[in-house]
Amino acid sequence: MSYLVFARKWRPKDFDEVVGQEHVTQTLKNAIRSQKLAHAYLFSGPQGVGKTSCARILAKALNCAKGLTDSPCGTCPACLEITEGRSLDIIEIDGASNRGIDEIRTLRENVKFAPLNGRTKVYIIDEVHMLTSEAFNALLKTLEEPPPYVKFIFATTQPEKVLPTILSRCQRFDFVRIPYVKIIAKLKEIAASEKRTISDDVFYAMAKASAGSLRDAESILDQMISFSSGEVRLQDVVSVLGIIEDDLFYRFVGCVTCGDGEGVLNLIGSVVAQGKDLNYFLEGLLEYYRHLMVLRIVRTQPQALVDIPTDLLKKISEQAQKMGLGDIVASINHIFIAQDLSRKLSGPRVPLEVLAVKLASHHAKKSSSTHASPVPAPSAKPSAPSVVAPRPSGIPRQEEGPADTPMTSLASSASCTLEEIKDRWATFLGQVSQAKMSVATYLKEGQPVGVEKGFCVIGFPKPAVFFKEALSHKASVKIIEDVLKSVYGVALRARLDIVEGLTPSAAAAAAAAAQEAKPEETPFLKSALDLFQGKVIRNK
Repeated sequence: MSYLVFARKWRPKDFDEVVGQEHVTQTLKNAIRSQKLAHAYLFSGPQGVGKTSCARILAKALNCAKGLTDSPCGTCPACLEITEGRSLDIIEIDGASNRGIDEIRTLRENVKFAPLNGRTKVYIIDEVHMLTSEAFNALLKTLEEPPPYVKFIFATTQPEKVLPTILSRCQRFDFVRIPYVKIIAKLKEIAASEKRTISDDVFYAMAKASAGSLRDAESILDQMISFSSGEVRLQDVVSVLGIIEDDLFYRFVGCVTCGDGEGVLNLIGSVVAQGKDLNYFLEGLLEYYRHLMVLRIVRTQPQALVDIPTDLLKKISEQAQKMGLGDIVASINHIFIAQDLSRKLSGPRVPLEVLAVKLASHHAKKSSSTHASPVPAPSAKPSAPSVVAPRPSGIPRQEEGPADTPMTSLASSASCTLEEIKDRWATFLGQVSQAKMSVATYLKEGQPVGVEKGFCVIGFPKPAVFFKEALSHKASVKIIEDVLKSVYGVALRARLDIVEGLTPSAAAAAAAAAQEAKPEETPFLKSALDLFQGKVIRNK
């Protein structure tokens, strides 16, 4: 007997063996039990997730010798013929090679004939979206009112290409990508049956390479067992499939957070030396940072959002808790930029290396500023309660400050000078960036210019008025005041002023110049005018 590949040998024989599509199989079983079956079905979803298998199981359920059943026996002549693909009543058509109107006309003629052996004639058309518009239109009438002994089952990976008139005549079931955990469980079952011992990390690498397709995962397992005469090792899977293991992403993030630019560049060099696709590396890195973001936020049942094994989830979660959420989100934005640049350049290596150095430099700068200017611990000694003398009658009450001004701000402001504010300004900006990156970005355009009456005065040059106004919202001011108290140990209020004589940054100067320039002088409009040889005829 010829060898049977795993994808065919382990094809599900009934609805209970279908992996990861319970929402589909349960609905079909209920319809069979209640005898409320539609005349046409559309199974849509990615490749290798069970669409054609479910179609064949439904055909067996309709023709099994046991009668109409949701659990076909698999041993009667009708079930065996369908399983082996030789039933004359189950017609499987490849939509890609039989896509014309002539083939559909032939189908329409054959629909009139009753089934030869079974009770129901079933037409299974795979990749139905490949049919031409003329072929779809020729099928419409037959599809809407087929003979009572005919069922149509369409399968497609691109349902958006199927005509709406066809969709409206079918019951649609959307198949989903199978979670890695369920794929791993099925691969373990197959490996145990084949008497092969394989480690969990190898199973995970196979499941990840399959991208949610059980058929692809079974094919990979079949390939690796043939490749390895003995034990299937992770290194064999990595070398044969060209995948990038998660340990590389873990080491990449570790180097970045330590500010090790040299280490992260050497890591990228080793990936290139192994012949890995750096575009695939960028995609994997983006997914890894997405895991970090989710695990940094979600504390209860993160497995519902992160489809990775428990051991790896714990490892990534520990790494995520050591990072600031703002840094993770900013890193994701930088990865998007690197991907965009890689599409514009001849290769992704330079954008990836620039990304790595930028992230490592950011963490190195933040780490050095934190070590150079440590945050003083608040004194454990409680302060003496203040005593307010009673106000004699007849003396008018002095105007009080805002109700939300802390009582300690005026009393303790004398213990914090402008020099102390400036000395730890880098530390202050670093902690603001962890609270909200945009606030820290705008604050970099200003500088502390004074401490007076409980206020820390932050001055901005005139061209940076946009940045000053952006920080004027109550939420941004609160972030600044909270971090001021955390870093300097003093309850200071923040006041933002435009101060003459301060030197603007290049970004502020460019923003001011663009705002004041005539429309035809802005770089964007100037390039548009040059491109189309146009001119401005009205300037309001």
